[in-house]
Amino acid sequence: MTELASLLSCLHQTPEDDVLWLAVADRLEEAGETDRAELLRLCRRLRTMDQASGPPPGGRVSSPRAAAESRIRELVNGGVRPCVPEITNGIGMRFALIPPGTFWMGSPDDEEGRYENETRHEVTLTRPFWLGVSPVTQSQYEAVMGKNPSYFSKKGEGEAKVKTLDTGSYPVEQVSWDDAVKFCEALSARPEEKASGNAFRLPTEAEWEYCCRGGLASKPFHFGDTLDKTQANFHAGGLKRTSAVGSYPPNAFGLHDMHGNVWEWCSDWYGDYPAGQASDPTGPAEGTDRVVRGGSWGSGSGYCRSAFRVGLGPSDRVNYLGFRAALVPPSK
Repeated sequence: MTELASLLSCLHQTPEDDVLWLAVADRLEEAGETDRAELLRLCRRLRTMDQASGPPPGGRVSSPRAAAESRIRELVNGGVRPCVPEITNGIGMRFALIPPGTFWMGSPDDEEGRYENETRHEVTLTRPFWLGVSPVTQSQYEAVMGKNPSYFSKKGEGEAKVKTLDTGSYPVEQVSWDDAVKFCEALSARPEEKASGNAFRLPTEAEWEYCCRGGLASKPFHFGDTLDKTQANFHAGGLKRTSAVGSYPPNAFGLHDMHGNVWEWCSDWYGDYPAGQASDPTGPAEGTDRVVRGGSWGSGSGYCRSAFRVGLGPSDRVNYLGFRAALVPPSK
């Protein structure tokens, strides 16, 4: 194991150790990866800004924060690969370490395409967690559930659109919220996961939006003000189908496909946001619809915004609906 890999492994146990994070940045710099080192340091600095300041609801971020976000966006959009600790589970699913933090959930009043259900409010996530680097794929779903319900697959109704493609790495779709929960339960029950003490679940809506933004608060997309076909699989890209996960650049948290490809189920019932600040929110206690986020291959860019939210029936199964899993590692 290299020194860098060893340091990243140590962060699995002590994810808030700033000395370790700075040591990782130093190793990157010594290896000539100065852009990755700068990106890591900026992301750590931004977390301090998260906790110290933020925009009022409907306002914009402060100039120092805006400058830091702009540089992070420039580095990531320029192809700099984030250095993020990861865990790979027994079936090859990769999970990125997500740091705790405070962010502004929802959208400012002047964001183009904004809906009234996007009321901006401050949210604090108090604990680090792990989120799938990409949506669950067809191969991963089949390995756990023994079947592949996807429309865009060799045996699916959309086979004509993918007949020359290996869709194992494409996101599973035509899965309901109930199906996604059952997958997480079945994955958690596998012997290798039980032996590791790992458990899996859907992310909360707040976790999902925090992850989609990649720690950046000032723009509708983690890429910036707009979305283009080189950044995500959505309607303007013209594919008219899903695409292999990871085909588009990641955000600063190292996550792919947070915009487009498939809508993603969250654990929450759909409902109004809480009034004022919230810590580790889990949504309403009851409801009729579950939250989906992120847009899909058939969505306009406005529906792929970080703040856009909608509810669907938990038994709905359509070819633009998928999910990604969160990992709950064993307690220390």
